[in-house]
Formats: sequence, C-alpha cells, structure tokens
Amino acid sequence: MARFGGNEFRDFSVPIAFEGRYFILEPGDPPLLTVLRIVAGKPTFEVLKNQPGGPNAKVTSAGVVTVTDDTGKFLYKVRPESATSVVFGRFDGGEVEARISDKSIQCGGVMLENCEFRGNVAGIVVERDGSVGVVGPIPPEVLRLIAG
Repeated sequence: MARFGGNEFRDFSVPIAFEGRYFILEPGDPPLLTVLRIVAGKPTFEVLKNQPGGPNAKVTSAGVVTVTDDTGKFLYKVRPESATSVVFGRFDGGEVEARISDKSIQCGGVMLENCEFRGNVAGIVVERDGSVGVVGPIPPEVLRLIAG
C-alpha cells in the first residue's frame, strides 16, 4: 500500500498512466518515480528512481528528466520534488501538467483527493491528445513486474 496525501493505493502505486507508460511512485522525500513500459514484450525503464533509464531519457542540470520518442519529439518531463511534477506533450505541441503532492493528484481538470484505489488500476490516465480520465487498467505483463 502507498499513500499520497489522502489518496491511498491498496495494491499498486501507479498514480498516472500515459501512452503505455506506467508511473510508479514510491513515497519519500523526494518521492522516487519510475516509469515502466513494455517494448517488444520486454520491460523498459525510461526513468528509474528519478534517474534516466532509457536511451531517450536525459537529465538537466536542474534534475529534470526529459523523455522523447524515437524521432526526438517531446513526450514528457519529470521534476522529482516534494510535489512531483510531470508534464506530458500533446499531439498538437501543447502540454498537460500533472502534480502529485502530499495533498492530491492533479492533472488537467481532474483533482483526486482522499480516494482509495483497489486492484490493478492506475489513478489517472492521460491521452496524447491531452484528455484525462480517472482509473485505468494496468496490463498483466506490467503487473507481473511491479508485483515482484
């Protein structure tokens, strides 16, 4: 179980999913963020405990991890702090910001406070067009990896 402010994740701590990427958060100061996705049936860690983990991930001198696709187009950036900030790129070039703090999870126009997530679900799902939904499934191959 993991708790972020009033939000409680019972089985898995995946507050956000984006484009087949699962943002796994471990409480701490700052929280540790890992971004996992499955590529050709194999796990790939784009970000591993707040550090770049894949070839398309780079870290700036300010500690911001930026991830691009294989063409170099911006996908997302992560700013691990006491309130973890994630900015997602949209198809049209705009951005959608998410913030995971000790009080809430916010993304687009959605704010989750005092929620309990049970089962194999991600809290917020962000689509590449910028739309945001609540509670999305986590695929079995990802669950096997994060369940240990």
